[in-house]
Amino acid sequence: MQQEPVFIERDSTNSSNSTDDDNSMKPASYQSSYSSNSTDSDPIKCYNKLKRQGSRSSIIPTEEAVGGGTVTTKDTKADSGTWLQHKKHFFILSSAGKPVWTRYGDESRLSSLMGVIQAIISFFQDGDDTIKSINAGHHKFVFLLKEPLYFVSVSRTGESDSQLRDQLLYLHNQIISVLTSVQLTRIFEQRVNFDLRRLLGGTEVFLDSLSTLFNNDHSFMLSGLQCLRLSRSVRDQAGGILTDGKVKNLLYAMVVADGKLVTLLRPRKHSLHPSDLHLLFNMLTGSTTFHTAESWTPLCLPKFNSRGFLHAYICYIEKGVSIVVISTDKNSFFEISEWKTKIVEAMQKNAVLENVKEASDRLYMVEEIQIPSLLHFMYKSKVHVQFTTPGFSGSYTNDINRRRLFRLYQHRQGNFIRMDYFIV
Repeated sequence: MQQEPVFIERDSTNSSNSTDDDNSMKPASYQSSYSSNSTDSDPIKCYNKLKRQGSRSSIIPTEEAVGGGTVTTKDTKADSGTWLQHKKHFFILSSAGKPVWTRYGDESRLSSLMGVIQAIISFFQDGDDTIKSINAGHHKFVFLLKEPLYFVSVSRTGESDSQLRDQLLYLHNQIISVLTSVQLTRIFEQRVNFDLRRLLGGTEVFLDSLSTLFNNDHSFMLSGLQCLRLSRSVRDQAGGILTDGKVKNLLYAMVVADGKLVTLLRPRKHSLHPSDLHLLFNMLTGSTTFHTAESWTPLCLPKFNSRGFLHAYICYIEKGVSIVVISTDKNSFFEISEWKTKIVEAMQKNAVLENVKEASDRLYMVEEIQIPSLLHFMYKSKVHVQFTTPGFSGSYTNDINRRRLFRLYQHRQGNFIRMDYFIV
């Protein structure tokens, strides 16, 4: 049998000279257990509480299509045939080869595989080199080395190196959001072979939800935001209500409906980076815990400040509609909570909340564009870093056709990186 060719791409520059402008950190969360004595260790305790409460992702399917059937995503054994059938895998390990997380299967059963990955990376590092990717037939291996952690994607989806590397970077940012880059570095400086799973227990749900979104959310592919389709008058009303009587030490305040931005209050010249918002929205949708009560969450925004925590107030004021407030003051929970009550009353009085909910429940369809033979499209405004796309109709209501369309968009975007629009 003829062997498949293997192509290895590497970076001949010294890895120590590489820039690290993508450092990030993001949320850890605790609900209804406000404490005015928060410390840097709070995020771990908060996420562990989520685990004890049985927090489950609201978007992760219990089954995933593989071939012609379905298999469970987390109970699959690493050495089983169904595990091998998955088209894309993610692996996270420490520089010492310790397993941290895997998208499918149990990472504890993958110690030997993690060791092989670590050995391959070390082989190139010993030669003052950095491995970036390996092409082996239909499979693509992409590496992202963020000491003291290594991130690897093994894919046969046809996605480009840059697309897969961006996804790995999001996974890195998610981990940093729990520990901060300072804490992560300090931990491994003290113990090179430290088992990071001890600190990440309970946070896997956010890594899982993030890796699921890579396969059905255009936001990550386009590096943009999708705003809720809403009349200008209603959006202006919502923004005006947020501006009225805002609390001290408030950095950002926003209304979010089903993962789409309704309005955002921010300081002048301090816009939120899309990747920060992507991680924040993943936190909102990745766990049902936030849906049940007001939450006060230590949070680090990667592009804002990768070394320290802010604090986020999260409250769902209607099914699918939430208010998120980001503050620099860890003791402002009650003040923000009182302000939120006034905001909700004003939104209800002016029918803003009703209009937002109605718009969230109704997606516009491609037929409304009235262009013959147009089946679907996406358009991104680079100036506003926003994109729009209609809901799925016709043949795209079928899951298989919808996944095929999403892959088609990914392939087009990977080949034509400068394009602002895609038409089917």
